[in-house]
Amino acid sequence: MRQRNRGSHLILMELMFVLFFFAVCGAVLLQVFVKSHNISVKAKELTETKNYVSQAAELFEAGYTDLKDYQQYFSKLKEKDGKYRGYFDKDWKMTEKKNAVYQMTIYFQDDGTDRQGNVIMYKGKKQIYHLKLLKHLPGGKNNERS
Repeated sequence: MRQRNRGSHLILMELMFVLFFFAVCGAVLLQVFVKSHNISVKAKELTETKNYVSQAAELFEAGYTDLKDYQQYFSKLKEKDGKYRGYFDKDWKMTEKKNAVYQMTIYFQDDGTDRQGNVIMYKGKKQIYHLKLLKHLPGGKNNERS
């Protein structure tokens, strides 16, 4: 009878070891899936950010600096303190400030014969992307010729 008891103890130990092994593997795999999901979300955020910032940069490169020109592409863009601001929700649809997750700020500075542009994307209060632009203005900021 003692031999029979020892055999059942070994089977129980093996079962506990197998269950522990599968639990550890499951925990590791769960962490891998969570990490890959987080990377995917951040990559999507960066892709969308680059798309919108690139659109604004293309308008700048084409010579547009008026709010109405930008509102053709960013319909809910508003001007405040010489800066254009647009707000996006979690699905990257333009929205009002109160529903916003992301904020895009666009502003320009003229410096003699150069115009500098800045397009900045924020998530909450944290800056996630900043693109600095420079465009040479032939003849100065008002196309003045000396």
